[in-house]
Amino acid sequence: MRKYEVLRAVVILQAVCMVVLSVVVIIKVWPGNDRQLDGRPQTNVGSGEETTEPSKPGQTPITDPSQQSGGSRIIAKVGKEIITLADLEGELHSQYGDAVLRTLMVHKAIDLEAAASELSVPAEEQSRELDKMIEGYDSEEHFYEVMQEQLGMSKEQVLEDLRYRLLLEKIVVRSIPVSDEEVDRYITDHPEEFNEKMQLHLQWIITETMKEANSVMGLLSDGEDFAEMAHAYSIDSFTADTGGDLGLIEKDDPFYNREMMETASRLRVAEIAGPIKVDGGYAVIRLIERQMTTNMTGSRLRDTVRKQLALERADSVTKVENELLDKYDAVKTE
Repeated sequence: MRKYEVLRAVVILQAVCMVVLSVVVIIKVWPGNDRQLDGRPQTNVGSGEETTEPSKPGQTPITDPSQQSGGSRIIAKVGKEIITLADLEGELHSQYGDAVLRTLMVHKAIDLEAAASELSVPAEEQSRELDKMIEGYDSEEHFYEVMQEQLGMSKEQVLEDLRYRLLLEKIVVRSIPVSDEEVDRYITDHPEEFNEKMQLHLQWIITETMKEANSVMGLLSDGEDFAEMAHAYSIDSFTADTGGDLGLIEKDDPFYNREMMETASRLRVAEIAGPIKVDGGYAVIRLIERQMTTNMTGSRLRDTVRKQLALERADSVTKVENELLDKYDAVKTE
């Protein structure tokens, strides 16, 4: 299971690198890049519109308009200093170029191997995996909003990235045998992983003292909005700006205070409870919704366990990627 989670993390990192590459592409084609920073159109050599401005003290004179074409185009100024497109591209390339190039090469190698081995990702399989990723978010729309805000990934990019991850998993596990007896034993030994579970969608407000928490409770009982109170009074910087929203949490999640989760499981929707002593202070909580996860059975359960056991035994992601690159003679030409 640990390698499975590492695989997820690596793919997310690859996605971030692709975002960096997209920044370079956007800069190259963004409408309006034919204008200077002050809004005046660029002039072209031979157009008959060349102009030469006297340079200010300390500035590098730009007497030849051709110097502002291509990579020499000025895209920012800081005081008397200028930053060109070439400066930006050079910095992005030096920091992220190798990682982005490797990602592109790996994706090409995955496509070739998938075609050669007749591997594909059915829509139903991709949809099930997407449902797992969306768990804990308010909705599918909210999930895509977070992906856009935090990783700069559009819905199409998320789905494409997921497709590559699932293809790579198929390539990784295809040669790792897992017997039916091993699958049965794992299901018997770990029933808690596959049983129906309660999930609670919570908001919280964390205060330093019980007195402050009681004051918050009083204001809430007077009709104050919970999200606004969290924004104004919660000392939890990770959730205060989102109204104290914790998303969906499993009732027995070990990372949250047990007393708080037990209390939350007994609340009615929209009901508030507190103060509850937690790490870092005192919590006032509100239940937004309660959900029950469906338990897996039959062939879907067995296939899931078989893949999970195979991934735990698999080589590292980097090693598998390197083997694919070697197999398809991947080389840098520059």
